[in-house]
Amino acid sequence: MTDEHTGVVDDDGRGGANDGDGGANDVRSGANIGADRVNDGHDNKDDADAEYADLLGFDETPDGGYDERDEKPGGKSEAGNTTIGAGDGAGRGDGAGRDDFAIRRPNGTRPKPLVVALIAVFAAGLVFAGWAVTRSILDARARDHATALADCRAARARYTETLTGYTPTARKAATLLKDTASVAGSDTRDRLQAQLDSLTDADVAGPAKRDCATDLSRSDLDDLGDRYATATSMMNDGLISIRYDVTMLQQMKDGLNAQDVRKRLSGLVTRGELAYSRSAGKADETLRATLRGAIDAAKQTLADTPSDQTDAVAARVQPLAEAADAVIAGMPLDCHFADCVALTFDDGPNKEVTPQVLDALKKAGVPATFFLQGQFVNGSNVKLVKRMAAEGHSVGSMSWRHTQMHAMPADQLAKWFKDTDAVIAEASGKPVTLFRPPDGAWSDALRDQAKANGQAMILWGVDSGDWGKLDSAQIEKRVLDNAYAGSIIALHDGNAATATALPKIIDGLKQKGYHIVTVDTLLAGDIQPGSVAYGLNDVQ
Repeated sequence: MTDEHTGVVDDDGRGGANDGDGGANDVRSGANIGADRVNDGHDNKDDADAEYADLLGFDETPDGGYDERDEKPGGKSEAGNTTIGAGDGAGRGDGAGRDDFAIRRPNGTRPKPLVVALIAVFAAGLVFAGWAVTRSILDARARDHATALADCRAARARYTETLTGYTPTARKAATLLKDTASVAGSDTRDRLQAQLDSLTDADVAGPAKRDCATDLSRSDLDDLGDRYATATSMMNDGLISIRYDVTMLQQMKDGLNAQDVRKRLSGLVTRGELAYSRSAGKADETLRATLRGAIDAAKQTLADTPSDQTDAVAARVQPLAEAADAVIAGMPLDCHFADCVALTFDDGPNKEVTPQVLDALKKAGVPATFFLQGQFVNGSNVKLVKRMAAEGHSVGSMSWRHTQMHAMPADQLAKWFKDTDAVIAEASGKPVTLFRPPDGAWSDALRDQAKANGQAMILWGVDSGDWGKLDSAQIEKRVLDNAYAGSIIALHDGNAATATALPKIIDGLKQKGYHIVTVDTLLAGDIQPGSVAYGLNDVQ
C-alpha cells in the first residue's frame, strides 16, 4: 500500500503506521539507523544529503549510495529501486553511518552539473572555432581559384587577339616562301623561313585548343595562363620580323612576276602543242580547233609584249590551260599527261607461278607486259600465253632462251628471232612488236636485227631485284621506293616471292597515284622498230 503522506511503498504491501516508529521488521532497520546517525551528530548532514538527492531525482541504494530515480505515473518507483524510508526519513541503506554524500552513476562516477556544463560550452567553442578556421581556409582557396581563373581568362583573351593577327600573316609568309622556292641565296627568304620554323616548333597555336575551365585546379589554371602569355609574347616578337620580311619578299616576287608569267605561258604553249598533235583522230575536232586558236594567240602575245609587262601575258594563261585540258580529257589515257608505270615480267611462262601472277593482275584489274622465252611456249603453257592476250596483257619476246645475244653471229640472231616470234605469235594470236634483250645487254647488231623483225627493244628503269634472293617484302619495298612516273619496272613471273609481293606492289603504286599500263600504252607514239626505250621520255 502507499502512504498518503510519504508516497513510499512497503514491500509487504503494508504502509508505515507512524512517522517516528519506522517499519517493523524492516531489513534495513531504518529507524535504528536514523537514531544512530542522530546520536553520531550527523543528522543535519544526512538530511541535507537526502534533500539534495531528492532534488536531483536520485533514490538511496542499499549500500548507502544513490541511483537515478525512474518514476512512473502516480509517484511509484520502478521495481527494484530502493525508496527513502518513511517517518523521520532516516531509514537509508544498511545503517552504516556515512559522513559524505555520494551519488553514483552505474560506472561509479559522481556527476558535476557545473563542470559538465562548462565542458559542453568549451567543446562547443572548439567546434565553432574549428568550423570558423575551416570556413576561412575554404573561402581563401575559393578566392585564390577565382583569381587564377580570371587571370587565365585574361591571358587567353590577349592570346586570342594576338593569334588572330598572327595566323593570316603566317599563312601569307608560307605562301610567299612557296612561290619563291626557286630563288636561291636570299637572306630575307632564309630569315623568314627560320622564323616560321621556330614558331611552328614552339607550337604557338597549340594553346588555342585549351580553355580556362572552371573545373581546372588553381595550379593548372596558372600553368595554362603562363602558356598563353609565353605564346603571346613569342608571336608578338615574331610578327615584327615576319611582317618586315614578308614585305621585302613580296617586292622581290613582284620583280620576278613578269619573268614567271612568261615562263608559265611558254610552258603551256609546249603542252598545248603536244596535246594537239597527240589528239589527232582521238579527240573532238571542235575542241582541237579551240586549242589551236589558244596556242596561236599565246604565241603572238609572247612575241608582241615587252618583257617587263605582265598583264597581257597573264591574260592568255587561263584560256590556253583550259583548252588543253579539254582536249586531253577527250582522249584515251595518254601517259604524257598522266602519271603511269608499266609492270613487266621476264623469262616465262612458268606453269606453276605464272597463273598466280595472272590471277593477281586480274583481281586488281591492271594489265602488264610479258617477255617470254620461246623454249617455254609449248604444251600447257600455250594456254597461259593465250590467257595473257585474252586478258589485255602485252606479250613480247626475250629470245629462245636466256642467253646474252649482243655478240651472237648474225645468222644465229636471225634464227632465234624467227623461231621465238613464231611460237609466241601462234600462241597469242598477235605479232610480236616488243623485244627485251636478256640481262639488258645489247649491241647495234642486235638492235638492227630487232628492227628488221619489226620490234622495239624495251629495257627498264626500275629493277625489282627479284632475280636474286630477296623475299616478297624486300621486292615490294624495292619497287615502291624506286618507281617514278613513266618508269618501266622489271619483274620475273617464275619467282614465287614475286607472285606473293605483287598484290601489295599494285596497291602501293595505286596509292601513289600511278596508272598501271602496258608498255604499248606507256610509250604509245614514242617507239618504232629499232627504238631502245628505258622509260617514258627516255627513248633512243
